[in-house]
Amino acid sequence: MLEETEEKWKMAVERTLELGPDSVTIYQMEVPFNTGIYRQMKDSGQLTAPVADWVTKRRWVDYAFGELEKEGYTVTSAYTAVKDKERTKFIYRDRLWEGADLLSVGVASFGHIGGTHYQNNADFEPYVNAILDGNLPVFRALTPSNEERLIREFILQLKLGHTRCSYFDQKFGVNVKKKFEAPLKRIADWGFLKIDGDEIKLNREGLLQVDRLLHEFFLPQHLTQRLV
Repeated sequence: MLEETEEKWKMAVERTLELGPDSVTIYQMEVPFNTGIYRQMKDSGQLTAPVADWVTKRRWVDYAFGELEKEGYTVTSAYTAVKDKERTKFIYRDRLWEGADLLSVGVASFGHIGGTHYQNNADFEPYVNAILDGNLPVFRALTPSNEERLIREFILQLKLGHTRCSYFDQKFGVNVKKKFEAPLKRIADWGFLKIDGDEIKLNREGLLQVDRLLHEFFLPQHLTQRLV
């Protein structure tokens, strides 16, 4: 959260444990360039976002996950812990991260249909007018190549903390150990990842910063710095 403090974070974790929800989702807050918060920062001359630095955010999430685990929760992704992993399933997330279709409904929402990514109009009036005229309110779309689809699914599944090499061999006919040999070795040398037979696994430290590590697998043209 904006202006988060150590005391408030621990209090929020304690309150969450008291409520005992079936699942808990925690995101390390970022400020992309296309947000209202960033525009306000720019207008006021701020160079640093009013959020904790990355080291602190990762430590806070690690603390929260640790406290949840003490109460029997299981961490199932870089962002989620569930009380009962046999009863609480994120079918939407898991299937989407394996390339399933997603129909987007609403302003600025993203969809994925038949291998094409698209986004609806980000402004309400054009969105509504397109629908009233009997048209799709799609603002932009992109059909990725097979290589881009492979990379997309690979990095999304790593957000779970693990993935199977055989999945990509069967679906794409690609040996990801060979294709991503260099970035996998770099991340392993940094101490965040290991390959165990068919599985590629991130440890807790790697999982807490997986979004940063995933840049190692991006194509050169997709590498940008767009967060503060």
